[in-house]
Amino acid sequence: MKNKVEHIENQYTSQENKKKQRQKMKMRVVRRRITVFAGVLLAIIIILSILLVVQKHRNDVDAQERKAKEEQFQKQQNEEIALKEKLNNLNDKDYIEKIARDDYYLSNKGEVIFRLPNDKGSSNSDSSKK
Repeated sequence: MKNKVEHIENQYTSQENKKKQRQKMKMRVVRRRITVFAGVLLAIIIILSILLVVQKHRNDVDAQERKAKEEQFQKQQNEEIALKEKLNNLNDKDYIEKIARDDYYLSNKGEVIFRLPNDKGSSNSDSSKK
């Protein structure tokens, strides 16, 4: 049926054809712009998503490292407190005397030390508790 219809070539039809072609060209330009804009927007979203994932991973690694460092710091603080306490005890004459009596069985002149079986320093009671 297309072959049977003839196009009339006059000023009106040529103007309309030109308008249609201009409209088609405008639509192509608009579609290209939208496509380019969408592509750029998609690229930006992908880049930002990648950056977000990388930053999240870094934060997780840093959090684990910080937790390990805090635990190590706490452990060292506890060790420092224990060492200071031990140093203070070693500067105390009464403590040194107690250690010398309990561990090494030292005594003053004229003293006799008796160890009973139920004493905590006795080797028999230590082996029976285990």
